[in-house]
Amino acid sequence: MTDDTTNLDTIERLFGIELESTVKNAECEDEPEEVKKENVLKLSCHIDNNNNPINSLADGLDISLTGEMEKFS
Repeated sequence: MTDDTTNLDTIERLFGIELESTVKNAECEDEPEEVKKENVLKLSCHIDNNNNPINSLADGLDISLTGEMEKFS
């Protein structure tokens, strides 16, 4: 193993986060939910929510991890 590979493994082991995303169709309940897992090294945190200040780190993380998206088929 090279030093770069060893460093990357150490960083992923120490700072890596596994996120699980659940995508479901809000308009059609018959469509099954789609669950995806991904490993990331960065976790976003909003500090401003449409000119409404975020009062705590937990609130900012909750807003960053919750959302809706529009699917085109």
